[in-house]
Amino acid sequence: MAKRILVVDDDAQVLSYLVDVLTSAGYETAAFRRFEDARAHLNANRPDLMLVDIRLGVFNGLQLALFLKDKYPDVPAFVLTGYEDPTLRSEAANLGLQYLTKPLGTADLLRSVAGAFSPPGAANAAR
Repeated sequence: MAKRILVVDDDAQVLSYLVDVLTSAGYETAAFRRFEDARAHLNANRPDLMLVDIRLGVFNGLQLALFLKDKYPDVPAFVLTGYEDPTLRSEAANLGLQYLTKPLGTADLLRSVAGAFSPPGAANAAR
């Protein structure tokens, strides 16, 4: 069964790119450009991973990640941003979120996603 990834980005081109890369790699995706639509989706659907842009109109990706963590505490999430911001990086880390800076290359994206699904310590065991 394919892993389900919720992808949220208000930029249509970025959203399309992320979905194309992930579906080509065999993941199922649900994609939204608006915070409200993604939150409604989360009310009824548990993803295996969430990728969310930090900027979503009047909301931000950290708010959606908090909602995700409240509803599904074990689901990993990545916060995506086009701007390096130490404060946001720290906030994301405090919430247990990965922080990725755009643009993301295909290999980096797929490596990060695969890493989220690896058992803890698997990277060390492979060395």
